[in-house]
Amino acid sequence: MSQGLARLLVPWPERRVLCDDSELLVIDKLPGMPVHGGDESAGDDLVGRLKARDLARGGERYLGIHQRLDQDVSGLLFLNRNPAHNRELARDSERRAIRRQYLAVVSQAESLAAQGTLEHSLVAVKGAQSRVVERGGQRAITHFSVRARLGERALVELSLETGRKHQIRAQLAAIGAPVAGDALYGGEPAPRLMLHCTKLHLPTFDRSFESQPPHYLSEWLARGSLLIPEDPGPALEDAGCLRWRLSGKASALRLVNADADLLPGVVVEVYGEFATLSLSTREALEHKAELGNALVTKGASGVYAKLRLRTDLRRKSVTELAPPQPIAGTEAPKPLVISEQDMKLGVDLADGLSTGLFVDQRDNRARVRAASRGLRVLNLFAYTCSFSVAAALGGAREVVSVDLSKRALERGKRNFELNGLPLEPHRFVVDDAVKWLKRAARRGQSFDLAIVDPPSFSTSGKGTFSVASGYLGLLEGVFDVLGKGAKLLAVTNHQKTSQAQLRAMLGKAARAKGREIVSLKSLKAGVDCRVGAPHESPTKSVWVSLR
Repeated sequence: MSQGLARLLVPWPERRVLCDDSELLVIDKLPGMPVHGGDESAGDDLVGRLKARDLARGGERYLGIHQRLDQDVSGLLFLNRNPAHNRELARDSERRAIRRQYLAVVSQAESLAAQGTLEHSLVAVKGAQSRVVERGGQRAITHFSVRARLGERALVELSLETGRKHQIRAQLAAIGAPVAGDALYGGEPAPRLMLHCTKLHLPTFDRSFESQPPHYLSEWLARGSLLIPEDPGPALEDAGCLRWRLSGKASALRLVNADADLLPGVVVEVYGEFATLSLSTREALEHKAELGNALVTKGASGVYAKLRLRTDLRRKSVTELAPPQPIAGTEAPKPLVISEQDMKLGVDLADGLSTGLFVDQRDNRARVRAASRGLRVLNLFAYTCSFSVAAALGGAREVVSVDLSKRALERGKRNFELNGLPLEPHRFVVDDAVKWLKRAARRGQSFDLAIVDPPSFSTSGKGTFSVASGYLGLLEGVFDVLGKGAKLLAVTNHQKTSQAQLRAMLGKAARAKGREIVSLKSLKAGVDCRVGAPHESPTKSVWVSLR
């Protein structure tokens, strides 16, 4: 991505910089990134991002770390720009002179006093939660006052006297009032951790800073849910920042993933300089125009709407659900060619609810490409053959793509041609995948790698396929055509099938066919497709190795 919405993919948004001079850098931290120690190869921790920002603005500058916030905590954080201040900052930290104030929304707060002081001994366990203990541990002191109550929830102001790992989170949980969104400490489910650092005083510099409480704190206190903000621009900027590591790697990505990006019911996918806007709630639909216009303002050449309301849509035509004309900006070319590294794929943003590419499978396509050299590969429910292209580019000696739609496979052939790949010796088979598998097994066909990514529900002639009732049998059929030492990528977007259930089905199917599984690896959703806790990603993927 070199233009358009790519300009949102920045290491750090400037509106979140409160101070940057020769002495001090103060930012309003986004949740979802560690201060230090993240994926260093991607530069995805906060320090790596701020170094990248400095380089883009003129060169490397000093960044001294004297404060940390948990990965999922938002709010004020400072970094020292002048190493001459390090000794004094260390002294201030030791004598607890640096003052920090937080706001949190807590649940189960009926018995929480109006104000008080929490004193506990905490033991921090590396890579896990801190525990309150009777003896030993480190002394943790937090002062609190309740700012507002609504039902079982409360908005609590907290001041730290000490600074221990997960101090606020562990202490509030210990008194039975965990922070909302804190799955680690038993908080009520929420899209993100409802804990924000609002005030910071730095005696070394004799300066104080304040951050406006984020809107989602008051919304969660009042409703236990989020609202779409009147101005979605800042949310789009933050979403782009969280996807910075994808900059230059793919021209198609998910820019907004509903609640996880504070835009409930809204999914925005970017295809080069264009975007699709998928709306799944009435409230999201009411904001269609301003969302489309905001995307154009932020760089999209055109925006196409896709209505995915959870209601009976049988009386709605395809053009009502997915208008062929953009709702903002200009029309996209047909086909619009996007890229994943050097792989090219054609999409059509005006062709109904689907575009011809599932962006949530980008990482899986890369895995298939890396594993395909010299292999015979089977791609079931191939659609427009993006997995097949990845396998062929990876050096597969033959790829067999099976799909019931001749039109989809014709688009798949064009994707091969876009990448300079010959159609031979690869095969494109118009057929029902389940029936084809049975015939292939009878003929003794054998494959080294199979990709199984069926729709949650589909009809074919007089028959139907559903993940709920048919996936187990489908997997059994796949094991019949996999050779010794073969690999399998099993994927489902079926909402009621969990990752654990998918793993269990794979094990059951393998046992039914007498196949031994060497390993089952659950695969995480891409950085752009992660969801807010406690929900599981709609896309579940497992990589299977057979003996």
